[in-house]
Amino acid sequence: MKDKIFADKLGSIGDFNFGEKVVVVFDDMLNRSVPFYQETQRMIVELALDFAVEGTNIYDLGCSTGTTLLNLSRNINKGVKLIGIDYSEEMLSKCREKLSENNFTGECELVHADLNQGVKIENASVVVMVLTLQFIRPLYRERLLKSILDGLNDNGCLILVEKVLGEDTLFNRLFIKYYYDMKKRNGYSEMEIAQKREALENVLVPYKLLENRELLLNQGFKHCDVFLKWYNFCGLVAVK
Repeated sequence: MKDKIFADKLGSIGDFNFGEKVVVVFDDMLNRSVPFYQETQRMIVELALDFAVEGTNIYDLGCSTGTTLLNLSRNINKGVKLIGIDYSEEMLSKCREKLSENNFTGECELVHADLNQGVKIENASVVVMVLTLQFIRPLYRERLLKSILDGLNDNGCLILVEKVLGEDTLFNRLFIKYYYDMKKRNGYSEMEIAQKREALENVLVPYKLLENRELLLNQGFKHCDVFLKWYNFCGLVAVK
């Protein structure tokens, strides 16, 4: 279903949330709002393939409708257990539906949890967070990343995709402009862009790319590098 959540003028704009209205259009929203989303998904799988270990768990934190879980299941032939975690019951319901529709037969567990309250990671070779950390309150991000690190096996990896701020105000303004131009090319109006921006203002709190990298290294990850960068979006991979 096409994303038209902000297509009409709203009298008042509340905080963005991942409820039923968003869930039914979420896949379209991602494809039209996230640059190179399909290629990013392909790269996530490519990276995960090299780090996945037989008999371990692969976590998708903020699994939403299950796109990443499905892509991982279709490409990783090793005996691993997939675990998807999300705080939105509506997202988890859609995820179960999507897995069923695609005849998913692997081992998978879906967990309802608020990542702001922490997460228990066990026997993990890969943890994926696609556009999720940015929605965690900054106060809790260090604790969350530390719990991920603690639950990763040696040489396990965290694959992190985030919206980011430019390293200085000049580039930040330019990158946001280019991003909104992309959204317009994908069919969003000026009003849709403005209203969604207002809805996200107090919900999505991005860091700079280098701030995210420093955050990972400060928690104890030994290696960290950028595998994707498009203006104000980036992908990072960190290894324990």
